[in-house]
Amino acid sequence: MSFLLVALLLFLLFGGSRIGAAGKGLGEAVRHVKRAVKDDDAPPAPPSPMTALTEPPKPPKLLPAKGESSASSEGEDS
Repeated sequence: MSFLLVALLLFLLFGGSRIGAAGKGLGEAVRHVKRAVKDDDAPPAPPSPMTALTEPPKPPKLLPAKGESSASSEGEDS
């Protein structure tokens, strides 16, 4: 009985469209959480055989800052 009273009070305060939108948002959030939990339970895919044959990635070459020459940045080692 108290649930009906609370529902009626919310309907009078916020109106039907806002309650419907809130319910829709809540339903989508629950679906996203369920999908995320389901994806976490799945075993990770085995690494592809080509991964072992390739070289490790090289670090990217950094460009000098604006107003700095490339010759001055190559000589410095920090």
